[in-house]
Amino acid sequence: MSDSKDFEVDMRKRGEPMFADSTQEFILQLNKAIMHKNIYDIQTLYEHDFERQTTKFYKTTPWPSVGAIEQLVGKDENFLILYQQLYYRHLYGRKPAVGLENQLLSYQNYLDLFNIILGLRTEAPEFEIPGVWLWDIIDEFVYQFSAFHAFRSKVQARESPESTKEDRDLLAQRPHAWSAQTVVVFLKYLAKKGKIPHAGEAGKPHILFETLSVYASIGMLRVNCIMGDYTGGIENLRDIDVLGKHEQVMVPAAHASLHYHLAFAYLMTRRYAECVKCAVDGLTYLSRNKALIPRTYQQNNINKMQEQMFGILALATSLVPQRLEESLASGVQDRFASQMQQMRKMDVDAYRQIFEAVCPKFIPMCMEPAGNNPPEDPLDLQLAVFLDEVRAIFRVPDIYSYLKMCTAINVDRLTSFLGEKDGSLARKLLYLKHKTQSGSLYTENKKKAEKRPEGVPQPRSKEASSSEMQFVVSEEMVHVTEKRQVKQHADFFIREIMRYEYIVADVDNFRRISYF
Repeated sequence: MSDSKDFEVDMRKRGEPMFADSTQEFILQLNKAIMHKNIYDIQTLYEHDFERQTTKFYKTTPWPSVGAIEQLVGKDENFLILYQQLYYRHLYGRKPAVGLENQLLSYQNYLDLFNIILGLRTEAPEFEIPGVWLWDIIDEFVYQFSAFHAFRSKVQARESPESTKEDRDLLAQRPHAWSAQTVVVFLKYLAKKGKIPHAGEAGKPHILFETLSVYASIGMLRVNCIMGDYTGGIENLRDIDVLGKHEQVMVPAAHASLHYHLAFAYLMTRRYAECVKCAVDGLTYLSRNKALIPRTYQQNNINKMQEQMFGILALATSLVPQRLEESLASGVQDRFASQMQQMRKMDVDAYRQIFEAVCPKFIPMCMEPAGNNPPEDPLDLQLAVFLDEVRAIFRVPDIYSYLKMCTAINVDRLTSFLGEKDGSLARKLLYLKHKTQSGSLYTENKKKAEKRPEGVPQPRSKEASSSEMQFVVSEEMVHVTEKRQVKQHADFFIREIMRYEYIVADVDNFRRISYF
């Protein structure tokens, strides 16, 4: 009791606002759990108690400052930096915009946190935190990176109340704050940390670093996507089997982020078959694991990415028609019925509407010095690239429809049907062949990784047709083959069996009630 009174007296002397006893108890319990590496208690306090305290006391006000917490727990650097990560995350989650000074302080706190993690002993880390908190750290780090560049663009454009002379001067003094190079370098080092083995163990890293390595790789994919470097994002996933053995360590929010950003990267790199497979896997996982999704701020993010993956499916299947499961096809139709009908009529505006709804928040590829003219809107640049590809695919629908009607056709006859000039058909057939080819990296990563010698890179993705129809030209004849999808009857019979069991159970319950 005397310690509590001394704490209150010291807080009054410092001019710090007092906070509830339950908040003090939460801070002390979290500090104790981290000191003793009690993962179960840390996860319970982080997932439930922190949200409960926030809802009860800090909906509209920030959490106590780190100075107030230091008076309570002492100068525990690791804990104070972890607490500041929670403090700034809560600050970003509130509706009022975060000021530039707080954005820079949060950036420095992340650098301090990552330096501590990178300096931990690999065989026995000084502290451990659960996977859900690790993911939130990486996810929030990338989010704040994106938010800073959005804020910076507004300040440069001087088009909002946030654009003040003080902010412009501060940005000029800190030109490298939240730079893409720094963000990518730290994520790469964190991903590399998971590959360092235990001393005396055959190459198996500690679960903390293994999990963090996977999350950092997903974070790099997200950074590459919002900067428009889709090939770089896909390449970063080659070193870590995020779609294989590491899949089991990921929390639902990491699953959603991985499949959404990877599907979008495949869409923009014209790998439509892999885009559809990736989005389907992500939507299937989320539908089967609804009970695992925590009711936290991440729930809204997961729901949003789920809707965006349906939009990606709508775009990919309209550009290269592919069959979807009945539930997924109906989900796409329910959400984008009018746009799907317009896309069948080759309406570019429908593609624009869905793209703007499903794309991530892009940032400029480079940071212009503060005060210069702002760069062109990155969304307009990415949209122009995508619509150019859409218009290019519109050039060959007639050829595709004629080829689907036959198994073999003479080149001259096909030329007369299409009304083409001599020689132009061959170019269009090659163009159609090129547009329906895509890489197969996603399928390869889903398989068990091969054991390769140290330093030997993973082989590049193979090219395969993303269309259900394939053709070859031989001796003035076009030969066409079509992939026939084998109907899967197992799901239908399982549903019917379960429905029958429910009916039998209802009948039995009715009989028991009637006896009484």
